[in-house]
Amino acid sequence: MMPVTVLREAGSRIRHDPALVGPFAVAGLFVMLADLLREFDPIPVATPVSFGHTFSIQYSIVPKGTARTIRHINALFDLRDPYLLGAVALELLVLLAVGLAGWLTITRALRVERRLDSLARYIGFLFVVTLLFRIMDFQTITVGSLLLFILMVLAAFLVLIRLFFLPGLLVRGCRYTTALQKSIRTAVGERWTLFCLIIVFGFASWGLAQVPIVGGGLSTVVVAPIHAVSIAVLLDRNSAVIVRADSRSG
Repeated sequence: MMPVTVLREAGSRIRHDPALVGPFAVAGLFVMLADLLREFDPIPVATPVSFGHTFSIQYSIVPKGTARTIRHINALFDLRDPYLLGAVALELLVLLAVGLAGWLTITRALRVERRLDSLARYIGFLFVVTLLFRIMDFQTITVGSLLLFILMVLAAFLVLIRLFFLPGLLVRGCRYTTALQKSIRTAVGERWTLFCLIIVFGFASWGLAQVPIVGGGLSTVVVAPIHAVSIAVLLDRNSAVIVRADSRSG
């Protein structure tokens, strides 16, 4: 399935069912308000490393936008209890808003039953992904060899491609190991499509986040629902592959 075809199908589903954008519209408001609160509270705040680049791919495995501000874990050390509780509550609130939005959007797009266990797994995976990306953003990696840099980028894309379907499979009720296995198998026939979609979503999310003040919310409202619905489109397209994977595991 060509990347343009996937995006057209996702756009068509959203036009016929505008409610697919609703959850991320609310989540985008939370992201934007969180950016503003981080700027004005006394706790140290940072700008993502990618904002200093002329070009960046800010792709998230779980559909979400790109915030304009972040708070590193070390900024929470030695804080007084009220400040610590306030900072942690803010980050968790945004995480829950984005996680709930993704889960609601994908379940609606896939027309599957909404179950609390799938919601818990989805948000748990989002938490792990967010934490890992936050740690990676804090680290500065210097690569002296162009060849080594290219190999690292290719390795990163290979991992992201294989994990593309994982959020949708968690929403469908799969456990983590089962969802991972199915995601890897399903990605085999869609590698080129997924590669292109990752670039499109990552660049669009980064680009929209550059807009002053509202960029974080804008990238969440625009990119995240298209990403979420695209996962549903491709899962529907590859349902036969998933059924065969189920029969083999059974």
